Amino acid sequence: MIDTIIFDLDGVICSTDHYHYLAWKKLSDELHISFDEKDNEKLRGVSRMESLDIILEKSSQTYSQVEKEGFANKKNTLYQQYLK
Repeated sequence: MIDTIIFDLDGVICSTDHYHYLAWKKLSDELHISFDEKDNEKLRGVSRMESLDIILEKSSQTYSQVEKEGFANKKNTLYQQYLK
């Protein structure tokens, strides 16, 4: 029986910021969008979809909602791979 559950509010117990950055950076590179650590600071405390919108603002292309959801899922997959 479980009597204790610990919730890690990303960065409280374990810092994973760098892995988020690496995943956003890889996705941005694939989309040919400039992204660096200064840009990454704008993503603190922002949801994945809002973060993606911030990154895509730098692109001259327009993306559909389906494409955006695919990008967000890809970022999450990359992030999970970096955690391993």
